[in-house]
Amino acid sequence: MNELKHIVKDMETVFAESRYPADFLAAYDQMECLASHTGRETFLVQRKTDQEMAVATCYDRRVFPVRPDMTLLGELSHPGLPRYYEQFQNDQMLCIVREYIEGETLADYARERQLSVEDVVSIAQRLCDILEVLHMHKPAVVHRDIKPENLIVKPDGQIVLIDFDIARCVKDGAGADTVFFGTKGYAPPEQYGFGQTDARADIYALGVLLRWMVTGSVRENRNITIDAALQNVIDRCTAFSPDDRYKEIRQVRQGLYRVGKRSARIRPKRAALWLAAAVLLMLGGFAVGRYTNWFRPSQKTVFAEPLIEEAVRLMAGKENGTLTAEDLAEVKRLYIYGTEAFADAEAFDACKVDTSTQGPIRTLDDLALLPGLEELHIGRQGYVDVSGVAGLARLYTVDLKHMRISGAAPIADAPGLRHAILFDTGLTDVTALENCPWLETLDVGLNAITALKQIGAHPNVRSLGLMWLEMDNVDDLAAYLPKVQAVTLQHGHIGDMSGLRELPDLEAVYVLKEQEEEVKKVFAGTDVEIRITEN
Repeated sequence: MNELKHIVKDMETVFAESRYPADFLAAYDQMECLASHTGRETFLVQRKTDQEMAVATCYDRRVFPVRPDMTLLGELSHPGLPRYYEQFQNDQMLCIVREYIEGETLADYARERQLSVEDVVSIAQRLCDILEVLHMHKPAVVHRDIKPENLIVKPDGQIVLIDFDIARCVKDGAGADTVFFGTKGYAPPEQYGFGQTDARADIYALGVLLRWMVTGSVRENRNITIDAALQNVIDRCTAFSPDDRYKEIRQVRQGLYRVGKRSARIRPKRAALWLAAAVLLMLGGFAVGRYTNWFRPSQKTVFAEPLIEEAVRLMAGKENGTLTAEDLAEVKRLYIYGTEAFADAEAFDACKVDTSTQGPIRTLDDLALLPGLEELHIGRQGYVDVSGVAGLARLYTVDLKHMRISGAAPIADAPGLRHAILFDTGLTDVTALENCPWLETLDVGLNAITALKQIGAHPNVRSLGLMWLEMDNVDDLAAYLPKVQAVTLQHGHIGDMSGLRELPDLEAVYVLKEQEEEVKKVFAGTDVEIRITEN
């Protein structure tokens, strides 16, 4: 206790200096100095009004005369990014306050564990989701300092990217970067003055990070054997020339997804070998004591997510007891909203959006137990790994709302998918669904999608949901989605809607009352019906 008092007193002495903004000192108590560099200090602080912990980075304006990129955190929303709170400044200092992330750095996390290929791919995929939010922003934001120390692994497994001290916006027509920063080994050649950095700089650093997670070193060492598919991803990420790298982060994610699928195929082969060994042991044991009962495999099905088990039992009509393979095979639909499971669509649809309630589900791996699943309806969760959807042969409806998901690629691996409702799921790109030839319904409302290229080409989609989207135009919509018959536009804003008129089969557009007159002008002289819906 005495030691803590001395620390606090020392901090008070440091912050008594008049160079710090007075309103910053009035709003926060300074608890600990986390880092100190030339012209920049980072502190753990506590807000005086509610005692919430936060992180404050204070810049000497003589060294950092302008810091415009930091406030971009206020425009970006993703569970993998720290929230921007506020900033304070005077003639000498600029102090920017952001969310404090509880957890351990990836450097510490990896040091304490033996990361498998599956672990490495999972971490990298989650980082891809974060980088996509940055790179799809207008203007694109490049982090420029991706390394294990700048990634926090939260207790729930979520990855958070921190330290935007050297982040920058990509400027059209600019030459080389004005200031050269970065961490040796992770920064690409162009970050040292060979050109202007863009999204491919972060892709380079991601490739180095992959190598480090697998080998423990940022340097290439061909004497260390790496999974061949993963090695290909690393090589393309870390190519010397930016033109030889992946162009977009979604391409990296797709490469990682293929690595994950390959690894998943290998695991059953290994499991088969173990099973064969177990059978031999069993037969040997039977020969030694044929009347003994020493080998009895458990028949109990174990679920990773209790709420999914509750929903399964509800649909199977089996509240208690062991769920058999026959029980699981009969489950066709799941309805989960927040913390509750429901028996039918009517009860699920009756749920209102409650922003104060968030369900506990974090992974859909349990779906592998349900070979006959046809419809999946889940709403109001946190960040969810949807990898468990991949390969479900009979799944034709995926309805996910009000959550953050790990990406659209696993959903695209459900071969019979016909209806994809991905409303408010934090996605910036659903082009992976181009691999779903039977897709008829696509709802991407309330996501970070601003252009048709982020939706992709879907030749058989009839119903398209664009609620709450901000788009400059929908030019070439007929080329991307030629068979659309109905479009939902509630709360959305499309600067130029003339592209909608080019849809040859369009029958109806759903809008709010206040949008009616504007949309009617677009379709004047056509047979398209303008239908008014409630909020």
